[in-house]
Amino acid sequence: MVANPLSLPARLWREYGKTLVRFSRVSMVNVFIGQSLLFLFHSVIGWPGAFANMAAVAISSWPAYWLSRHYVWEQEQGGHTVGEIAPFWMLSFAGLFLSTAVVGVVDSIFGGALSVQLANAGAFAALWVVRYLVFHHVIWGDRGNGSDGDGVGDDAGAGTGSD
Repeated sequence: MVANPLSLPARLWREYGKTLVRFSRVSMVNVFIGQSLLFLFHSVIGWPGAFANMAAVAISSWPAYWLSRHYVWEQEQGGHTVGEIAPFWMLSFAGLFLSTAVVGVVDSIFGGALSVQLANAGAFAALWVVRYLVFHHVIWGDRGNGSDGDGVGDDAGAGTGSD
């Protein structure tokens, strides 16, 4: 008997759908915050791309941590330094270093606000899947049975979102 080819996507959606949708919402909010700060620092204030990127990422990481912890994975108790806080900030600094390097190179070659914004977004997009997997399977996710709950309908109307 041949297994239903749609059973794997259905199972993955059942197990990861809720947190994946919430993580996507958090990512959108964080992209808005980070890109707004990057535009302000680089295009309005006139800081060099790499420095503007470092400041934008450092500031936008705080709401990303809080939203990921409380909204995506619904953690209410205090954070555990080794098991939660350190891995989150290590990934944030990996994104900071990658995006700053990419932004610095792109700014020196092309200059301009759009190229700097796209370089920052591209660097973080490259790390997005890795961050989700680490957050879900190592830091906050349900490591017992891999299930998020009943599904996306649980948070209908909850309405926040960023990385």
